[in-house]
Amino acid sequence: MLTKQTKFILAIVLQVIIIFVIIIFKISILSGGTDILLQIEPVDPRDMLRGDYTTFQYSNISNLNSYIAGGQQIRNGETVYVVLRQSGKYWLAQNVQKTKPLNGEIILKGKVVSGGTETQSDIISNQNFGGSRIHVVYGIEEYFIPEGKGQGFSFFNKEAAARVIVDENGNAVLKQIYVDNKSWP
Repeated sequence: MLTKQTKFILAIVLQVIIIFVIIIFKISILSGGTDILLQIEPVDPRDMLRGDYTTFQYSNISNLNSYIAGGQQIRNGETVYVVLRQSGKYWLAQNVQKTKPLNGEIILKGKVVSGGTETQSDIISNQNFGGSRIHVVYGIEEYFIPEGKGQGFSFFNKEAAARVIVDENGNAVLKQIYVDNKSWP
């Protein structure tokens, strides 16, 4: 039987191992992934409890027309793969699918949080009226800012972008924010 001290030490070791696994996973994406630039729409530059950070959506990949799913019934909570194509300096959603493409395209793996079908009546109404917009999150929607750098800053009337590294499985890591083509903060 394990003592309380042994259980405590095992709990600490387990937490440290989990943190290292997450770090190694992110480093593997950064070292072996594809570098893409996504246009962003900042939402919130400061939170009194969490400090300086920005929460944002991606202009061309967060809210997608359901017709780009090619007739697939996408449900809330499902994992989807968004196939990207480059248009100018930014990458845009080309289509959405429930299975990972096998042809080596640049993809982002995300989760549908709203706009997908939930009930049989949702499926019927989407078929009759041409669908709606689905909101997809990718886990790269927040960016923490060095303390004090976010105060008094506004993204309005500025071009904002995020440099993201994506691996072959669609996992992404946010690397840098750019405002008016300059690294920020």
